[in-house]
Amino acid sequence: MNEAIVKDCLTKMLTEGLGLDLKDPNLSETPDRIARMYCQEFFSGISNSNPLKLKAFPNDKGFDEIVMLDNIPFVSMCSHHFLPFPGLAWFLYIPDNKLVGASKPSRAIEFFAKQPQLQENLSSQVIDHFMEEIKPKGAMLVMRAVHGCMSCRGVKTGNNSGMITSITRGNFRDNLSTRMEAMSLIQLSLSFK
Repeated sequence: MNEAIVKDCLTKMLTEGLGLDLKDPNLSETPDRIARMYCQEFFSGISNSNPLKLKAFPNDKGFDEIVMLDNIPFVSMCSHHFLPFPGLAWFLYIPDNKLVGASKPSRAIEFFAKQPQLQENLSSQVIDHFMEEIKPKGAMLVMRAVHGCMSCRGVKTGNNSGMITSITRGNFRDNLSTRMEAMSLIQLSLSFK
């Protein structure tokens, strides 16, 4: 990733494309700010060649019930319009031989969110990576996001209309009662707000 090229292109877009005057004090550093934001924040996952490693611990007490991490905030950038989609995630898993630290699902979501993305693909990447790294009996991820490409342009739905994705693997996919218990836990989590 080349931040200088991104800044140059943004400068050209703002001045030649949109006809803005970068001498305006409110715009003078905008190309630099946007280039830093894109390269160091929103798209930092593009240049991250290190695979995500999830620290795990032995499940030496044989815990075999649902573990849920709730209200995990995330922001990704839509690959169609390059507008953000912020949201919350609920991550659930049933351990087998390994337990993960409480921050690890959040780290996985953050890792895969930092590239131009579709919410559906983001959900799949997170859950599939977790299944491969940790090998739980099952995992489930529910994500809700408000997409800028809908809320502030196009159909202009505002901030209350969002997208929910739900993805299941293992026990959560194969056992309806396990999935229903997970949904009840998510509902319980929502009642604490």
